Order: sequence, then structure tokens, then C-alpha cells
Amino acid sequence: MKRLGTQARDGVMLLGLIGVVVLAYFPGLHGGFVFDDYPNIVDNLALHVRFDSGWHAWLAAIFSSPSSELLRPLAMLSFAVNHALTGLDPYWMKLTNLGIHLLNTVLVFVVVRRLLHAGGRRDTSSATGVALWISAAWALNPINLMAVLLVVQRMESLCHAFVFAGLWLYLAGRERLHNEGRGWPMLIAGIVGATFLGALVKESALLLPVYALAIEWILLQFATKGHETDRRLLVLFGVLALPAIIWLAWLLPGLLSGAAYAGRDFSLSERLLTEGRVLIDYLHWTLLPDLSQLSLYHDDYVISDGLLSPPSTLFAWVGLALLGAAAVLFRSKRPLLALGIAWFLAAQALTATVIPLELMYEHRNYFASLGVCMVLGDVLLLAPRTMTLRRAGLVTAGLLLVLHAGLTGLRAREWSDPLRFASTEAAKHPQSPRATYDLARDLIIITGYRRDSNGIDQAFSALERAMAVPGATPMPEAAAIVLASRTARPVEPRWWYRLQDKLKSGAVGPQQINAIASLVNCQLEGACQLPPQAMLDTFDAALRAGRHPEVLSIYGNYALNAVDDPTLAFALWREAAERAPSVAQYQISMAKLLIASGQPALAEPYIEALRKSGSFGQNEIYARELEQLAASKTN
Repeated sequence: MKRLGTQARDGVMLLGLIGVVVLAYFPGLHGGFVFDDYPNIVDNLALHVRFDSGWHAWLAAIFSSPSSELLRPLAMLSFAVNHALTGLDPYWMKLTNLGIHLLNTVLVFVVVRRLLHAGGRRDTSSATGVALWISAAWALNPINLMAVLLVVQRMESLCHAFVFAGLWLYLAGRERLHNEGRGWPMLIAGIVGATFLGALVKESALLLPVYALAIEWILLQFATKGHETDRRLLVLFGVLALPAIIWLAWLLPGLLSGAAYAGRDFSLSERLLTEGRVLIDYLHWTLLPDLSQLSLYHDDYVISDGLLSPPSTLFAWVGLALLGAAAVLFRSKRPLLALGIAWFLAAQALTATVIPLELMYEHRNYFASLGVCMVLGDVLLLAPRTMTLRRAGLVTAGLLLVLHAGLTGLRAREWSDPLRFASTEAAKHPQSPRATYDLARDLIIITGYRRDSNGIDQAFSALERAMAVPGATPMPEAAAIVLASRTARPVEPRWWYRLQDKLKSGAVGPQQINAIASLVNCQLEGACQLPPQAMLDTFDAALRAGRHPEVLSIYGNYALNAVDDPTLAFALWREAAERAPSVAQYQISMAKLLIASGQPALAEPYIEALRKSGSFGQNEIYARELEQLAASKTN
């Protein structure tokens, strides 16, 4: 009966925590799509399936992610189901994300409670209280908000549902192995099965074995019932390390040559130097969140080009070294603290080291922040020995929860309205190209491109500010050209010149492609009348930086449908298809052009290439449609 009473009490406390988390996040559920939501969800037409769509369409949706070579099929499946149920409604997608976060809160609670038991904390009531506080501090921490309210970052939260579940299974299996000499099925399911499933959501799950290794090193010490080292565990981790070693051996030559960083404005050494400061900022924002700093956009972050440039680089790396030393020194005396530090550092292994990702995103701390909360839980609730220190720890712990809940609620309110969100982000980061352009874009949307709108001048002013920000992309110039053309305002020649200069000066990436595509789309929709020579000069500028397949594809579309030059379109689309044979759209464009020009036989190789480019037949539906179209032309 006592056990049932304890379980009921634990359940009530967890339900109370879940209620507080829902209240904190609820305002943000009413916000819109932002940033990477567009290429991954809103503009990803393959994802827009219904339940009565054929299985080929569902396969196309599942493997439609533009974000990763692993395609993240389980994440895309969840988005596809959302769309089939409620369409492109961000509210329901954000609500689904919140549900995943609540599930993770429960998983964090049961994992931390098992860790406390494994660390010798046999007082069930005490362990439950500490585990509940750590779960609350993590669930309410404002640094984790993006994993909930930025729809596409379901990839982060959902993959960590598998990570947390995997750690729980691993710990349960290890307890059985230690006490009863069995438990391998649960252990393997946790460390191998959950890693595999989590990686189908996002690659962050690949770090699960590293987290388990830290548990062994600090808490369990690879020991079995007789307190002797179980060599089978050593073999298991050795086998799991092999893929990582092979992957690094394949990756390093390209990284060391600098080729992988060709599209970035920083080098490998600059990235590594800068990430030291980034990690210290992550630590600061997790321990004592600062609403003026927490943001979606950190593209204005200063790059370190030396240990003393800026000087905080050296201090950051010294601080990280001291953290690592603390994990070693406190491994025996304060295992929860040591494990928290180890998890915080290990969680950065993919995103803060050699892989040429962008420098900073807060959602990368979804797991790392748990490590920080474990350190806080140990320092505030477990370490104090005197009654005075215990009371001080309890008061501080309570105040931190209030702070976290309040700031998360305030931040959720920032995300509750697209214009409020854009205005807040631009105010926080006035030198951010993305934040300033995002505000201008939202102001344009409000005008509805109506010539009599009172907001047009304000939108142009915001675009001018976005153009002037250091490192600004061509997007503000392209948006200004489109806005002026659609509202019968004069198009400033300098916008064209600056647009073309920016295209010439750097590698072509998503922002450059979006700028060009917006001009072409406006022209083809009949909403803009853009000078053909200016458009041709723009394409020429973009192709000088490299013959990017997507630029070639957009240029081909313009050549065919705007200037009626099928010969040029054929040459451009053929080159795009040759340069990127795995991109389905390029094969489709070539096949359609050849069929329309009365050459269906020549379309067959492109249809076959389309069929082979998809995973598990995902492009079969498009190949069959093209074959039917070709057959109708033949007949």
C-alpha cells in the first residue's frame, strides 16, 4: 500500500509539472511558421499528403527532407501525418511538439531517478524529489523553447525521446545485469535499438552510446554483481565505436583540405576557436537565462580568428578545460555533478566540433541542458550538509524554477504572433541579416502588396536596414525589387547592382537561391514586369560563383516560360540533371520538356534516372505519370 501511495504521489507531482509546462508554452502555440519551417514543411510539396494519397506519395513524403543525407524519415513521417490530419496549420504541429516535450519530461524524470539509485541514492523519497526538480528545471528551461515552438525542431525533441527511452532501457538492463546476471536484451534494445530509431529522426541520437559510456565511466564502472569488470560491456562499446572511427576517417580528409568549408564564412580553425565561446554562452543561458540574448537568430555572432581575438576565446577554452577537469576530479565524490558535466560536453560533439554546421543554435542544447540541470540539482539539493545550506539550496532551487517558468512564458509570448516575433528578434539582434530581413518580410506580408497600403513605406525602410547589415544576403534587394514592381513603385537600379554584386562575391546557398527564385516566381505569376536584361545579368552573376544545379534549374524555368527559349532551357536543365542526378525535380523537368517538344523517346533515360533516384520507390508515382504523359504523346 505504501508503494502504491508513493507512486500515486509521484504521479500527481508529475501531472502538476506537466500542467505548469503547458501553461508556460501555451501562448506560443498560436504563432506561425518561421525560418527552416518553410523549406522543410511549408514549401515541401512532397510532404503535403492526405490519408487517401497512394503509398508512393507517402514514401515521397517520408523521404522528402532537404536537411540531411539520412533524410530523417521518422521525423518527416510525423510531419506528414500532421498534414494529413490538420493541413498546414502550425497550431496543431506546435501542439504535437509540446506533447513530445511533455513525454520527454516524464522520460527525463525516470532516467534521472534511476541514475540517482545507481549512484547510491537509495532514499526513494529523496531521489524522487531531486529527479522531479531536475525534470522541472529542464522542461521549463527557456533554452529548450525552440525544440517545441520551432516546428521543424521536432526533429530534435523527437529524436531525444528515443535517446531518453534508450537510456532508461540501458539503465534497467544494467540493473538486471548487475543484480541477476541477465538483462542484455533491454540493454541492447536501449543502446542499439533506440540509437538506430532516433537516428531516423535526427543524427543527434547517434550520441546515445556516448552518454551511456559516460554513465559506465562515472557511475557503474563496467562492473557486474561481483564488482568485477564485465568485459562484454567493453566489447560492446568497442564495437559501437567502430562506425564512428570509420566515419571520422572518411570525413577528416575533406575537412582538413578546407573543401567542406567552401560555403562558410569561417574556416575549420575559426570554427573550433569560436565554439569555445559558444559553449560558454550556452552554459550561461542555461544556468541563468537572459531573455535579451535568447533568440532564433545568432548569425551575427562574432567569429574568433585567434585565441586572443577576441580575448574571451582563451578564457572560454580555459573554462571548458576546467569543466572537464572537474568531471574527472568529482567522478567519485559527486557522480551526478560529474555526469552532468560529461553529458553537457558530450552533447556538443556533433554540432560544436569539426562538422561545418552553422556556429550557434539554441535547440542544440536539448540534451546538454539536462546535464547542466543535473549539476544544479547536485549542488543545490544533494551537496549541502548543514541545515542552513540545505534551506539556502531549496530556496535557490525554487527561485530558479520560477525564473525558468516565467522566462519561458515570456518567450512563448514573443513567439505567439509572427510580427511580434520578428520585431523582437530584430530588436535583440539589429546586426543579424536574418532577423532584420525577417522583420521586413513580415511587414511586406502585412501590406498584401496593395498599392494603397499604409505599410509600404515602413516595409521599404525595413528592407533598407536589412540591406545595410554586414553580411546581408541578396534577399532584401530581391524583396525590394518584387515589392516595388508589384506596387507600381520605381525599382531602384542600385538594388539590381547590389543584388548582383552579392551573388558574385560568395558561394551560392539557400538565401541566394531563394532571392533568385522570388524574382522568377513573381515574373512567371504575372505580378512583376522585370527587365529581361537585368534578370539575365542576375543569372550570370550567380553562375560566376559556381554552376549550382538549383540556379541552373531556376534559370531554365525562366528561359522557357519568361523569354520563350526552349533551347536554352534544355541546355540548362540538362546540365542541372547531370550535376545533381539524385534530385528528382531536375529529371522531371528534363523529361517533361522532351515530351512536350515531341521527343518522348529521349525522355526515357530521365524517367529511369528519376525512378532510381528515390528510396524504396518514393519517386515511382512521378515516373509513372511521366510514362503516361509520354505514351499519350506517342499515340
